[in-house]
Amino acid sequence: GLKMIFAFLCDPGLEGRPFRQIAAATNVALGTVNWIMREMKEFGYVIDLGNQGLKLARKEDLFQRWVTAFPEQLRPKQFLGRYRGETGWWERKKLDAQKAQWGGEIAAAKITGYLKPEMITIYTTAEQLNRLLLGNKLRQDEKGNVEILERFWQQTIVQHLEEAVHPILIYADLLATGNQRNLETAKLIYEQYILQLIGRD
Repeated sequence: GLKMIFAFLCDPGLEGRPFRQIAAATNVALGTVNWIMREMKEFGYVIDLGNQGLKLARKEDLFQRWVTAFPEQLRPKQFLGRYRGETGWWERKKLDAQKAQWGGEIAAAKITGYLKPEMITIYTTAEQLNRLLLGNKLRQDEKGNVEILERFWQQTIVQHLEEAVHPILIYADLLATGNQRNLETAKLIYEQYILQLIGRD
């Protein structure tokens, strides 16, 4: 359900497509799409406009619920490992967005110029993991400052900032840290990028 909601928030209009298309776009089983949509209608997050189809509603509330649930329910399941690399390696690195993207503090620093990153977050696919590790000389370290998570969205659906993941995900990553400076940066991202997506129902 969290995968679906993320895609709906990032790709306005997706909620109005046939359920089979939603399932394919979000990597969610068709049966899951059925019951999640039923729940969203019951809670008033999806409204039926008749000939105009289904439309997302109460987006601000839905966004806040997703941001709260993400670090507890979805993020841990995407965790691929913690690593360490050479000092400053990420500053010289350009990611191919089809294979991997920056999340968290690095992504926030790149789009706001406000933050000095300490934790390096990368979203990639399980298939690309070994290539990413070898290409950047990253070695496993439980206390390392590089965390790698598996991408849970279709890149064709959630496109936005090339090297960085979608602002909604950057915001959620920052909030999950509880760090005060990260929270300040999250506020900037909300005002600059997210409000225009969810501010008007």
